Amino acid sequence: MAESRQAVIFGASGISGWAITRAAVLSTGASSFKKVIGFTSRPLSMKESGLPEDPKLELRSGLDLTRSLDDVTRFLASIDGIQNTSHVYFTAYIHGAFGATDSEARTKINVTILRNAVLAIERLSPALQFWTLQSGAKWYGTEFSHILKPKSPFKETAPRIPRPYADHCFYYPQIDLLEELSRGKKWSYANIIPDSIIGFVPNGNPMTIAHPIGLYLSLWKSLQETDIVPFPGTETSYRTLHTDSAQDLLGDFTIYVSMQPDKTAGRSFNIADNDGVTWESTWPGICSCFGLKGTGPLDDPSFLQGERWVMEQKSDWANWEEAQGLKRGTIEKAPWEFFTIIVGYYSEVNRNLDISEARRIGWDRTYDAVQSYHNTFERLRLAKMLPSRYLPY
Repeated sequence: MAESRQAVIFGASGISGWAITRAAVLSTGASSFKKVIGFTSRPLSMKESGLPEDPKLELRSGLDLTRSLDDVTRFLASIDGIQNTSHVYFTAYIHGAFGATDSEARTKINVTILRNAVLAIERLSPALQFWTLQSGAKWYGTEFSHILKPKSPFKETAPRIPRPYADHCFYYPQIDLLEELSRGKKWSYANIIPDSIIGFVPNGNPMTIAHPIGLYLSLWKSLQETDIVPFPGTETSYRTLHTDSAQDLLGDFTIYVSMQPDKTAGRSFNIADNDGVTWESTWPGICSCFGLKGTGPLDDPSFLQGERWVMEQKSDWANWEEAQGLKRGTIEKAPWEFFTIIVGYYSEVNRNLDISEARRIGWDRTYDAVQSYHNTFERLRLAKMLPSRYLPY
């Protein structure tokens, strides 16, 4: 079957797309592919990507899904063998802002890029069988949890959040689009819903949590005089539930769903490492990877920590990066705003996912939440985005 199966990943350098690309390359047996094509907007060499070096993998940069459908089609048509594409994994995303800020423009552009991708692939590949869309826990209104107070664990059968809040969630019109475009066709789709994704991104990403945490703890290790690291969020966020998804587990699950259209077509599936964790249960283990002792938050507004503390060290960034052998600009490019949101306000309401539906289709894997951070830190070290050892500074 692999002889006729070809994967295309839109957004292959993102936190989910990278994992799906890796999973597609490494898939064997009944889930294997003859060819895997990963599309990125920015140039990315195979060496820089950190992906498995395999002749079946082809990385192509320069695709701009915001251009006209004809332009997108012409670009894809230039790819040898694109007509054999059977499975598409769509993780491309254009970030604007969070919540209600600029949401109309954010929705418009993200629906547009999905429409262009689907229609272009339909034009070029009669072999298309399955399409997955990566969405996320915002599907359940987590951006507005303090207002909506949604009840967790979140289940796929939950109704969509009410307007006007629903107007800010572009996942809804994206799924509606896939439902419309797939109706009466030979291909089907599924919606994959993770919460926090713990993973490596070769080019950086505005919504990755492991990298800024790793940098924060690395800087703390180098610049602070104590090995005790209070959690840089609130007491409430420290104790509420969320569900992490290890990057590798997410990639494997997405492939798994796409191979079972009789069970998964037209459906949504939550995915996570386990049934739920708290920062209280993971922070000490995360800190231990750096030889540090993670503790609960300090109830002291004068104590400088988190993003504010990192910004106070700005004059030292360049010299510290050079001393540690890191890529220049690593600290500046890290998503510190996202870091602050995730350890703080966004985590003050339970947002754990119910993964029963994944279990019902035969998925039985789990993953240790702290281990996923440790694995990601190792990948970031290999990419020179975290120190491999701590030199005196």
